[in-house]
Amino acid sequence: MFKLLVILILALGASANTLTIQNGEIIAHTEILGDSQINPTTKDVKSDLTMTDTIESIKGKIYFDTISLISDKETRDEHMYKLLQVEKFKTITFDIRSITKTPEDYEIKGVLTLNGVSKNIKAKISINKQNNQILLTGGFSFNLTDFSLEPPSMMFLTVRNQIDITYNIVLEAK
Repeated sequence: MFKLLVILILALGASANTLTIQNGEIIAHTEILGDSQINPTTKDVKSDLTMTDTIESIKGKIYFDTISLISDKETRDEHMYKLLQVEKFKTITFDIRSITKTPEDYEIKGVLTLNGVSKNIKAKISINKQNNQILLTGGFSFNLTDFSLEPPSMMFLTVRNQIDITYNIVLEAK
């Protein structure tokens, strides 16, 4: 009985705060080789995140609806949606597995799920905490082919395989 009470008290003390996104932006960058840049962006970022007592305890998912990615050309977006199979794969998610303090900032490890394929991602991240807000800023890169996506090409133009992601997300602890 005593052990049960100790476990219950520890569980109550370790209760997690829910983190909600106050605002956020995720930008994907690639290029049409020999032509122009493609920078689809979403500000419709969502989360299911918790944090107990430290930045390193943040766990959960950051995600967005694939259809919310918008570039500066509507016809290009139609091709992007077709490539990303937005009807079948409605969301793109990043599941945070760990955050570790480094001498310079932090390292984040997680699983990116895109096109129904999940891959481990590791990246540097800047995290600033002020009062009840936490600002996450960073980026990482991956290849389309890592997620079973073939870079599109038309005539003599081909989209670069590498996608560079940058993000700025403001979380609020509740």
